[in-house]
This record gives sequence, C-alpha cells and structure tokens, in this order.
Amino acid sequence: MEKLDRCYKLVQQSSAKGGIRATEIGNKMGVHRATANNYLKSLELMGKVYSDQGFWKATNEEEQTIKPLEKEIVIVLPPPEDKLKDIARLKIIANTLEELDYHPESEKIVRPLIETFEKARTITIRGKNVDDLDLEKVVKLIQQANERTSDFNLKGILKKLKR
Repeated sequence: MEKLDRCYKLVQQSSAKGGIRATEIGNKMGVHRATANNYLKSLELMGKVYSDQGFWKATNEEEQTIKPLEKEIVIVLPPPEDKLKDIARLKIIANTLEELDYHPESEKIVRPLIETFEKARTITIRGKNVDDLDLEKVVKLIQQANERTSDFNLKGILKKLKR
C-alpha cells in the first residue's frame, strides 16, 4: 500500500501541471515503467486517478468510486448423447487428414464443422453484474444452445466425407 500511496501523491502533485506520465513516475519511484503503470491501473480501478492521453491525473474526491470489474462467465456445454459419436468421428477424420498432409480438406471442411458445433454449445456471459444473473436467463441460454445444435446433421456430413 505504501507504494500505491506514494504513486498517488505523485499524481496528485502533478495534476495541477497537466498530469504525469508512467515513465516519470517510474523514474521518481525508482521502478520500471511497467511497474508504475501497474500501480496507476490499480489506482484507476479504485477511482483515484484517470489517464488523459497518456498523462495521469488525480480525480476529485467526489468522483472517487471503485469501478466494478467487467466479468465473464463461459459455459461450455457437453455434446448431447446422440452427437457424441459423430463429433468423435469428425475429430478422428480431421486428425487423420492432417496426418496424411491433407490440411486444406481438413481446414476447409472438417475443422470448421467441429468449431461451429462447439461454438454453438458455448455460452458467454459478460458484464459488470454477472453475479446478479438470474437462473432463468441461464436456463434459457442453455435451451437456446441445445436448439442450435439439435439441427446439426452430422451423420449426413459424415456419409459425404466417407465418399
């Protein structure tokens, strides 16, 4: 905390003069610019400082609030039971094509199918109030992901690849 306090005091002293750069703070504190930048980012998250075109300035006492962090929740749903074998077969085909140096076929056809299927089974929730997310919304998102992937006709694709 001492180093953050010292960094904050340097920013406060320089605010009236138009601010201070991270390199100057690093020099005055005897630390690397990246370390000074880390201190500044911590102070920014506390709402004590802000950056204005590379110059760091102190915020007014009234403006000081802790900024909520942006959060992200990623839910990767497993493949449905009826698609497990098909996905495994597609992965085997992709690996085999790559081992046989048929990268273009694998990259154009098989890998994109696998990636599209997996992407459809992934739910990403971002925001500042992720903790307040209600379960009904999560259940709806899971249902939507299940609906998107139920339309995948992997058996037909596998038959075409066998030819």
